Amino acid sequence: MEDNLSKRIQLICAWCGPAFVVLYGLSWAVLGHNCPPPDPTFTAQQLVYNFYLKYHDGIMLGQSLSTAFGILYMVWACQLTVQMWRREKTPILSILQLCGGLLTSWVLIFCPALWVWCAEMAGSVNPEMIKAVHFMAWYVYDMTYMITTVEVIAIFCLVMTDREKPALMPKWAASLALFSGLSFLPLTFLPYVKTGIFALNGYWSFHTAFISYALFTAILGYYMAKDIKRVRIPTTPALAQALSRN
Repeated sequence: MEDNLSKRIQLICAWCGPAFVVLYGLSWAVLGHNCPPPDPTFTAQQLVYNFYLKYHDGIMLGQSLSTAFGILYMVWACQLTVQMWRREKTPILSILQLCGGLLTSWVLIFCPALWVWCAEMAGSVNPEMIKAVHFMAWYVYDMTYMITTVEVIAIFCLVMTDREKPALMPKWAASLALFSGLSFLPLTFLPYVKTGIFALNGYWSFHTAFISYALFTAILGYYMAKDIKRVRIPTTPALAQALSRN
């Protein structure tokens, strides 16, 4: 592949991060009525009638679109892996970032599909079943946060130790990513907290964690694109070549 074509493809992949933030945010949060999510203290019938039936069409469309747009995060993470890999002698941080990004993408796709089912079946099945699937999806969505936290720790470690100039991104951008990943830690106790800032709809566990997550993804995408434009050499060594770098 010609270098110019490779660079164009990589730029598209880098901008998939900001695109993900916009498209997934609109479909998941706005159309899907997850800003904020429904009250975790709702009974099964309240959840069905005050959320899934009340906003049925928006949830169906928004969460269906989210299952498609979630893949953009995977594309962005793969591109970030390529750019991190170039800066490592042994690409362990790059691979950790890749694995975290792939697993995060799966969660971003899988859980909205469960909420689509809840909206589709609301009113025709037992409300307790709707509530069970609803919370199962939320627990998977939130409590598997460590896959993303490991991803951002890898990014942070590489940026802070990288001596290559110019840098892949500013250190403050990597610090924002780390803050976002660590902000998810209270989600470990999600089943025990139904009200307050650490509930799934609370200001810390929802607003702080998810807003910082969206910001770092979009910001890193911008700096990734800048880095790609600076590259003058073929961007991805073969696996054997990368592992054998001195």
